[in-house]
Amino acid sequence: MTLAESVSPVRAERMFSCAALFTATSFLSALLLFCLEPMFSKMVLPVLGGSSAVWSIAMAVFQGLLLAGYVYAWILTRWLPLRSATLVHLAVLAVAAIFLPVGIAHGFALPPNQGLPLWLVSLFLASIGMPFFAVAANAPLLQAWFARTEHKDAADPYFLYRASNFGSFAVLLAYPFFIEPAWGLAEQSRIWAVGYALLVLCIALCGSFALSLQRPEALRTATANSSPVAWTRRIGWVAFGFVPSGLLVAVTAHIATDVASAPFLWIAPLALYLFTFVLAFTEKPFLKLEWLLAAQPFSIVLLVVLLFVEPAIPWGLALFGNLAAFFIAALICQTLLYRSRPQAQSLTEFYAWMSLGGVLGGIFAALIAPQIFNSVIEYPLLILASFALRPEIKRDFRASGLREIGFVFALSAAAVVALFAIGGPTSNLGQNFYAVMLTVAALALPFFARNRIRFLALATVLVCATNLFPPGQGIVLRARSFFGVYKITQAGNYHLFLHGTTRHGAEEMRDMKGRALTGRPEPLAYYHRAGGLAEAIEAARAHANVQRVAVVGLGIGSLSCYIRPHEHWTFYELDPLVLRLARDPKLFRSFDYCARGVPVVLGDARLTLRDTKPGVDILVLDAFTSDSVPVHLLTREAFALYRSKLARHGVVIFHISNRNLELSDVVAASAAANGMVAMLHPMLQERTNLLHRYPSEVAVVAQSPADLRNLHLGAEWHPLPPGRKVWTDDYSDVLGALLERMTKSR
Repeated sequence: MTLAESVSPVRAERMFSCAALFTATSFLSALLLFCLEPMFSKMVLPVLGGSSAVWSIAMAVFQGLLLAGYVYAWILTRWLPLRSATLVHLAVLAVAAIFLPVGIAHGFALPPNQGLPLWLVSLFLASIGMPFFAVAANAPLLQAWFARTEHKDAADPYFLYRASNFGSFAVLLAYPFFIEPAWGLAEQSRIWAVGYALLVLCIALCGSFALSLQRPEALRTATANSSPVAWTRRIGWVAFGFVPSGLLVAVTAHIATDVASAPFLWIAPLALYLFTFVLAFTEKPFLKLEWLLAAQPFSIVLLVVLLFVEPAIPWGLALFGNLAAFFIAALICQTLLYRSRPQAQSLTEFYAWMSLGGVLGGIFAALIAPQIFNSVIEYPLLILASFALRPEIKRDFRASGLREIGFVFALSAAAVVALFAIGGPTSNLGQNFYAVMLTVAALALPFFARNRIRFLALATVLVCATNLFPPGQGIVLRARSFFGVYKITQAGNYHLFLHGTTRHGAEEMRDMKGRALTGRPEPLAYYHRAGGLAEAIEAARAHANVQRVAVVGLGIGSLSCYIRPHEHWTFYELDPLVLRLARDPKLFRSFDYCARGVPVVLGDARLTLRDTKPGVDILVLDAFTSDSVPVHLLTREAFALYRSKLARHGVVIFHISNRNLELSDVVAASAAANGMVAMLHPMLQERTNLLHRYPSEVAVVAQSPADLRNLHLGAEWHPLPPGRKVWTDDYSDVLGALLERMTKSR
């Protein structure tokens, strides 16, 4: 008769209650942990310009705190008896409660001009480090405590980790659809504190149950005497943790570039990442490993194709393709990780090594990759690394690895020789040959799926080629900073400025004979003289004697060519790299020619505008064109700041051309909340046939209806009634703006 069969009905009922309590507590703990991530990261965004890099750094910090919690759980279970471990952990939870409710720690209101990543790490640690650490330790601790009980499932308590990740997955789905639209950040923080108190109570009950249902000492000792874990196995745990964690950060940075740095975008990859644990950590997986391994080559082919065509296809389609490739790669790693798990007595050590891999992956993608790569190439490289972790790759490499790699290298070398033989990559014939060559290689890639080493080598060549030298783009310069990836490309006689896949400026650099232009540059892109921005500026000049103009968002400096001699302009720019690019006359001429001596204030506009003296006649906000929209510049509080800096009849001009977010209603609502009125210049598609002159959506906000009428804007302008719940520093709904844009685009 087994131990489970010999227990009394009362004890059996207690064991059932124990399993239910441990499962519910694991669920609640994960729910709180992963609700804290988007909630606090959203609190931080207004401090750092809404950059998606905030989330990348946040993920690295969260992984580090997770590792600290897992190592702490390992120490508790290895060196302390259950009773002492329970008391110590309850004490740690009590100390962490001192930092509640969640908020930004004192001393972090103003970021430095240099060293932003380390400063941001310090902010997270000082603000939520202790609560996150305390909650993070719960997952392995609860499993280790449950493993010491007499429950029939105690020998394999990994089902609790599945419940934990299901809780994480559930809250991440709920956050953008229910939590974020329903409550502001302050209320979310208070609710979180209540949930934390309930969690502490549940942890105490779990400790009590574990103590009362402990297995006999002889059985615990026999279990502890099993074989030790080999170092090769530990290295495998680190590798299987490294790749999905790095991928999580990299794919988030990749897909968030073109919409906004907002929780609903961060959450999609994170939710999928956690869902892979739910699917993988089970003896009967819903998606078998064999199916995943068969599908992975096709997901890589899809990724390679996306790298070719992503700028030209709808954002939603690109999002689906990237998330599919990420999901398959992560799920394969998690499944292989689960298959290599140890027995229950080494459970906390397993999680510590796995978490170490997660930390290293997060550090690589968030901190190291931006320093060594000038594009987000770490994302496809990590996808390929997941392919290299397949069980059969090591065997294949021993059999024919060097030969297959040499074959691909020889083909690539021959293609490069042929490219330069016909004129090189800068000639028209060379560019066409290069595009055809990459297309043929991509089409051939699926046929090499069975030859895994050749497939991996060819895919790596294609990924590097399309990232370093995108077909159809004459790359003049590529640069990367904390705030994003920038490209300057050449199209005929023009230089184009791109952030992600969005064009932010264009300028003619040579005449028809190929000679360098020397005269006054003509504003192009959204800033051409027939566009909404130019019309709004001229209308404001006709309405009042303009003396002072402030422009938030520098770009290539096209607006500087509207400066008049008697006007005093000031530009406000978040990214120092953008200023360096705009000032380089070899890249763009506008700012160097039109704005010599014009001051540029570096830093986030919400912070730098505070020091601006009132009396601004025209305030231009040009920071919303498609990528990483700074939500905090659209809130009620931001508009109150703008109004406080305006002259008596001053106006605010918003450039809100955005292919993904509907921002006009947001502008109107925040304006109305401050007693201001707005008019909109919609995108006029008939202007797109002009070379490098793009249609623009522009809103003008005046301080009174009389001021708005006196601007005498053209017939295409129409009033903007407030039609949405006003955004505040405590509340915003980017997902709603995305859905509204999708609805209007149909």
